[in-house]
Amino acid sequence: MPLYDDAFVGRERELAELLSLLRKHRMLTLVGAAGVGKTRLAVEVSLRARRTEVRTVELGKLSRSDQVVQAFAEAVGVYQHAGVALRTTLLHELANRRILLLVDNCEHLVEECCDVVDALLSRCPNVQVLATSREALRAVGEAVYPLHGMDGDAVRLFTDRAGTTGDQDAIAAVCARLDGVPLAVELAAKLSRSVPPHELANRLDHRLDLLSDVDEQARHQSLRAAIAWSHDLLTAQEKELFRRLALLPGGFGLEIAQVVHGSPVIGLLSALQAKSLVVRENDGRFRMLESVRLYAEERLREQDGYDVTAERIIAWLCERGEPGVTSSILAPEQLKALHREYDNVAYAFAHLVALQDERRLMLATMLLRVCFDRGYYAEAGAVLMQVLDQSSADARYRTLALEYASLLAGCEQRHDEAVKYAMAAVETAEAGGQHLVMCRLYRTLASAYEGAGDVPSTLWALRQSIEHGVRNGNEVSVAVSSQNLGWALLIRGDADGAAELVEGALPALKAHARPDVVAIAVHTSGCIALERGDLTTASARFAESARIAAKLPRAVLESVEGCGLVAMLSGRHELGVRLLAACQQMRTAWVVPAEPWWRRKMEAALDAARESLSRTAFARALNAGQAMDVRHALETALDKEIVRDGVLSDRQRMVVELVAQGMTNAQVAGKLGISHRTVESHVHNVKAVLNLSSRAQLVAWAQSN
Repeated sequence: MPLYDDAFVGRERELAELLSLLRKHRMLTLVGAAGVGKTRLAVEVSLRARRTEVRTVELGKLSRSDQVVQAFAEAVGVYQHAGVALRTTLLHELANRRILLLVDNCEHLVEECCDVVDALLSRCPNVQVLATSREALRAVGEAVYPLHGMDGDAVRLFTDRAGTTGDQDAIAAVCARLDGVPLAVELAAKLSRSVPPHELANRLDHRLDLLSDVDEQARHQSLRAAIAWSHDLLTAQEKELFRRLALLPGGFGLEIAQVVHGSPVIGLLSALQAKSLVVRENDGRFRMLESVRLYAEERLREQDGYDVTAERIIAWLCERGEPGVTSSILAPEQLKALHREYDNVAYAFAHLVALQDERRLMLATMLLRVCFDRGYYAEAGAVLMQVLDQSSADARYRTLALEYASLLAGCEQRHDEAVKYAMAAVETAEAGGQHLVMCRLYRTLASAYEGAGDVPSTLWALRQSIEHGVRNGNEVSVAVSSQNLGWALLIRGDADGAAELVEGALPALKAHARPDVVAIAVHTSGCIALERGDLTTASARFAESARIAAKLPRAVLESVEGCGLVAMLSGRHELGVRLLAACQQMRTAWVVPAEPWWRRKMEAALDAARESLSRTAFARALNAGQAMDVRHALETALDKEIVRDGVLSDRQRMVVELVAQGMTNAQVAGKLGISHRTVESHVHNVKAVLNLSSRAQLVAWAQSN
């Protein structure tokens, strides 16, 4: 067995799984990329397997197929007999031996190794084989165990090999950049004795030169040599595809892989995956480990294909971004495609496209769209700084950059600049005849006006958006603008106008829009019902909105809050307090402030609950809500029967009786020693619970009840 001077670190889960597999299978192969630690793990498994006899068959140094049988024979102490084939002697002498063979580094002699292993397993019942390879042997009865980089254990390995704990955050960053590949981590740990980890993390783009060990003469003396060993075993076509995929650091699907190669790639890609040079992710996409990708890029730059590959990638990515130029709203699948390719777009923007190429502006707008979806505002600002001043006034994609500049200014509370950029986007689009995006641009302008507090201009811009959308047949975009206008009307007291717009928009949104957009519109519908005192409809709409946004924690807050408001108006004060307190806690933690109109609704409801409940009951509900996470709050909102027959609290009944006596709200407040606003809230809530629309109806109800 190979001997090591240092301790084995981590991999406890893998060890347990491999020992279990070894008890069930006679042939087990560890498969993984260069330097991932296959040999070291296999040795540790062998040591823990408690076999009477374990022998190592080292194939790494062999170069000819006829040496394989000899390597097996030498490992187990079998020698050539005169006139008898060595293979025959090997099978005969192992027929009754109970032995575990650790067959290391099979990848370059897969067929020959598989042939010997199949013979051993069929003729020698007490022989067991544990192999390491960068691709499966495909032996009879073979169990294959894919080995990947280390996760949290990578930091432990680095610390152990460096001999110091050091800056744990910097060490974690180094390990993450190295994909947790043990060889790379160990080489980096040795280097950290002279280069601090935080500085090392900044140099890893040149890791193939940086991470080497001149003291070792084996093929793993450097990260480059380890990867080169796998590369040299590829066919010419496999090498060509391998090189070209280097310019896709964000991973790739079959379509873009075929585009960069220029011909079908399924077979070639399967071969690269089998040889551990690409890995397949859970979402079905492929990627290269970053160290492997950097090696492939080195090889690509040595060939004539770099410029051709870069051009193919730029063209393909820009084609994915074209809907953003010609449509006022992106379909969910188009948006998902932008998110999937974000890292590739960022790489193309930074490294592949020329500064003077107008398509750089297109790539920038694709980045900006994803940045805004993910909240990467600093990155968005950096991109805008690079492209706005460098692009000509009539550049085709400048309109979109101006739009994103407006959105960023709005997020950063620079509302006058937001209006300026949005107006420039509208004017540029009009001058360039980009009519299909006018619906969206006017919606962006409305958002800028709203941030600046210009209500008339906000309503005008939204109506302009709808007008342009109807003219151009942008049904979904019109629906989004209608929802926005409906909300603007609702918070200004026009519930009927809001209802007409929002109910008209919902069918198109439910059929074509993203879940978060649909959830917002359904929530608005719930708010309209709440404002009209229709608690049953409001409860149903808030619950529907919550279900739609269930997988989007931040988007679900307002729907859960809506359920809380309905609960309070239905007399279920403790439940309502719990839900509002839970959401309030999450808004604070996530820095997601509520809109002023909605915030006032919740504050009034909490004030009313504080008056209706005893101090102990209110505090109990408040504490219970603050202890909830978003999932618990959502489940509580959806599992409880929110609306039930109207039940007035004792305090609400006292208010109603005094109102029935002809007292004003101010007089009631003075009589009960509570605030004027609390009395107004009680009166409003009682009318909602009892489905009454006027104070006169409230007085009539009190006199008959």
